[in-house]
Amino acid sequence: MSAAPTAPLTASAPKPVRRGAPRWLAWAGFGTVVLVVLAFALLSSSFLLPGNISAILNQAAVYAIAGFGLAVVVITGGDDVVNGGIDLSVGAVAGLAGTVAAVAAQSGTSPVAAIALALLVSLIAGAINGGAVLIGLRPLLATLAMLGIAGSLNLVISGNVKVALTGTTFAWLRDGSILGLPVAVVVMLVIFAVVGLAMSKTSWGIRSYAVGQNPTAARVAGLRPGRYIFGSYVISAGLAGVAGILLASRLSSAVPGLGEQILLDIVLVAFMSVVFSRRLVVSPGGTLVAALFVAALTNGFTLLGVASQWVGAAKGVLILIVLAVVAIRGRSTAK
Repeated sequence: MSAAPTAPLTASAPKPVRRGAPRWLAWAGFGTVVLVVLAFALLSSSFLLPGNISAILNQAAVYAIAGFGLAVVVITGGDDVVNGGIDLSVGAVAGLAGTVAAVAAQSGTSPVAAIALALLVSLIAGAINGGAVLIGLRPLLATLAMLGIAGSLNLVISGNVKVALTGTTFAWLRDGSILGLPVAVVVMLVIFAVVGLAMSKTSWGIRSYAVGQNPTAARVAGLRPGRYIFGSYVISAGLAGVAGILLASRLSSAVPGLGEQILLDIVLVAFMSVVFSRRLVVSPGGTLVAALFVAALTNGFTLLGVASQWVGAAKGVLILIVLAVVAIRGRSTAK
């Protein structure tokens, strides 16, 4: 049998086909954000104060940076939660990175070396995730196992106690500013620009979308899906490490178990990006808007004195709404 002719995708290849779904869903997402912000602004005089907006942006930075990585995994692996691209270890890896940086800094390691070590640990976790998926493990189970591994390592390294993170470099990450914006927000915007341009303007990004939408067709076209899938998990873990270092700097300490607590928010912002995308797919731009929305929602409920358990319930409702949107889209696509 002769080999099928290949047609490698390039940066000039057509953009991914828009999924079949009501167009109003994309606009409904932005409308909901505007209504929620207006409601909080009317109910709390503190909501739109500059200091509170800065706090919202700082909180959103952690969700967004880790969410960008998870978005790349979903784009490359497909948005089927069971069999497609998913990385449940992002929160635990973020927590582990913060702890590694804190323990290294306390032991006398220079801040730059401590940060580099934390990022290296994160990248190794991502490589293990990617390798496990390539040998045939379902992403859901492989990354769930890494969640347990990273969470346990976090407890072992920290001794299950809060580890203080001090030093001028980490204080600058917490309190410093660049062009009037908090450092964490600048880092978020830079990473958003890099990931957004990479996914939309480079052959790597176009091919990642192609692999996620139809890996068989991508393979026939001459691509090697495994290379893109492996890379997506490494990117996801690396960005989780950046988010973890920024989170620990913001809190001036690494807190055991905190990474697992932020997993719900990271998964929420990545999948919620669907409702902020014109093509109704997971995207870096939609992830950024979703992160700002989730941070504003949490902050607004706190200002209004709503108990934290109700905040969690509100996020659970949002997840159900997003999954409903995905289900509607899936039925429309199947028609």
